[in-house]
Amino acid sequence: MISKKDTIRTLEGDINACLKDNGEKPFKWKKGNIAALSAYIAKAGEGQKITTMPKGDKAIAWYNRGKNFFYAKRGQLNLSCADCHVYNGSKWIRGDHLGPAVGHTTHVPIYRSKWGGLGTLHRRYGGCNKNIRAKPFKAQSDEYKALEYFEATMSNGLELNGPGARK
Repeated sequence: MISKKDTIRTLEGDINACLKDNGEKPFKWKKGNIAALSAYIAKAGEGQKITTMPKGDKAIAWYNRGKNFFYAKRGQLNLSCADCHVYNGSKWIRGDHLGPAVGHTTHVPIYRSKWGGLGTLHRRYGGCNKNIRAKPFKAQSDEYKALEYFEATMSNGLELNGPGARK
């Protein structure tokens, strides 16, 4: 998942790179065509196992960056990803079930009733940041790519079962 440019490769990043390399206009990052194509690819890969394991100094550095982001408190509510998805995973908050952290990357993209359509994992990350009153990062930012890499590593060995659906 580490590119030649020493950054994390994501499915959506690879889709848009392919479009650009072939003279096409890249898709917008969070919803629409990118989420639809990601859903098609996710469905085609259903049942395959996540095999993300950091190898080498650069990969370990990205993993640690994602881990630090996951456990760092942020926003007006002073919450981390771990506060909701590790320490309180599977509990209910404001009528919503908090998904446990392990497995987050197995069922993306996600159809959410609130959105009325499919959205990418980075769209969901942005929504989480808004919920805790933190300024969201841009989709495909280094912060969200590192977080995705960390979560994929935590889900190592689990089967892909996307696209998913949530309230």
